[in-house]
Amino acid sequence: MNPSDNRSVTLSYTRAVVGALERLQLKLPTRAEAILTSINEGERVPMQLQEELWLAVETAYPDPLLGVRLGQAMQGSQMGLVGYLLMTQKNLGTALEQLLIYHPLLGEGGQFEMRQSSFYVELCYIPNYMRCARLRVETVLSICLAQARAMTGRHFQPQCVQFAYPTPSLAVQQQYQQLLQAPVQFNTDVSSIRLRPQDLEIPLVAADRQVMARLKPEADALLKALTSKSLQLRVTHLLQQEPQLTREQVAERLCISPRHLGRKLLEEEASFRSIQDEVRSHYACQWLREGEKTNVDIAAALGYCDESAFGKAFRRWTGMSPKAYKTANHN
Repeated sequence: MNPSDNRSVTLSYTRAVVGALERLQLKLPTRAEAILTSINEGERVPMQLQEELWLAVETAYPDPLLGVRLGQAMQGSQMGLVGYLLMTQKNLGTALEQLLIYHPLLGEGGQFEMRQSSFYVELCYIPNYMRCARLRVETVLSICLAQARAMTGRHFQPQCVQFAYPTPSLAVQQQYQQLLQAPVQFNTDVSSIRLRPQDLEIPLVAADRQVMARLKPEADALLKALTSKSLQLRVTHLLQQEPQLTREQVAERLCISPRHLGRKLLEEEASFRSIQDEVRSHYACQWLREGEKTNVDIAAALGYCDESAFGKAFRRWTGMSPKAYKTANHN
């Protein structure tokens, strides 16, 4: 499928995951070792390799709490430039503001958002991937919680941690709460850490304005280089992970209006409809060849209201009905 996925993760984050496994006395899977040896020193890790590494870890250790354990075992000093930039901020609120800006330098797999009300603040993490999603999301939120506590000298305690995943057994829920040392909720709209508004004012123990001022220009330059990719690629990446997304939902993820999204894509001689068709047709053909999903399942996964709407779209893409294509191409 073109254009290809050129998202990436910083090597320091990948090494932090490996280091956490070692601290948990878990042997790095053989497949993961092979992946690491293929990564060039000083370069970012392609997202496809990072996902293969996560898949190897998840397959080797099917522990439902592995993400939480990994996040707690990771160290802020291994987060590279972004980690130091956050640690040297004045207080927890400014550190979270910097996380919202610079998190792509750590990895382009998801995005952070801050949602505020009069009674609470939520640091939300929205993944743009499907493979090993629960493991990876729980690792991210767990390290965020662990580092918030470390940066504040353990003066920070969240109201609760929320996971947008099915509720596990009561025994496993209790394990989550014991490990995270916080109330935990499941089946929420988004995975997040809920704070009190006053928590944003908690000072950081390593606050250093001079060090922060030296780090910021370097972070700005790296971020500018990283985000100079075309909007067409960014839209494609979002749809590759969630092909059911609408134009309005993609625009919201990119923090722009649907109209602005359309105008910017037009400047790149592209359109949302054409990108969406390319992604959806790719997945439809793949799933029909594999033969594991019904047409109803495929229609739902691609965001169509029913099987008939999907069938019409598929004929427009291929000139064939889904049934005819499946018969001709079934593996």
